[in-house]
Amino acid sequence: MKFASSAVLLAAVLVPACATAPLTLNDNQIVPGERVGEVRIGMPLSALLSLKGAPRATQPIAGTAATTYAFDGLTIAADDEVYWIIADDPRFRTATGVAPGAEQIFARASLGQPACVVTKGLLTTYDYGKVYFDVENATGKVKAIGVMKKTQNCR
Repeated sequence: MKFASSAVLLAAVLVPACATAPLTLNDNQIVPGERVGEVRIGMPLSALLSLKGAPRATQPIAGTAATTYAFDGLTIAADDEVYWIIADDPRFRTATGVAPGAEQIFARASLGQPACVVTKGLLTTYDYGKVYFDVENATGKVKAIGVMKKTQNCR
């Protein structure tokens, strides 16, 4: 009987130790076409606001039912759901290490051949379909990285 109770006690101690921690996306990773940290493309607006709290600023997007929401290091566009995310803070980075502030040459080498390159004013955009990055022409550094299901810079 003593053996049985010891086995039960041992099992009660070991089972929780074997359980894995729940998946957390609080990793600040930029995943093309999917997410930036915990903010995911397709996330309901209510879930975004629950997760991030009140935005620092909002601005309606002309001609649409969407609004941009500015949070610390992120600008997010959503109507009922998040449909693009822009990271301008260096704590957000791709799996290969591309982050705002990185050298353009490193970003281009890490991400490969872009679908298109568009220069407008002081910025050049390198578009890869599900992710793009803007480079400040004067410095050659990445200013921001955008994530969408399918970017629209190549039209």
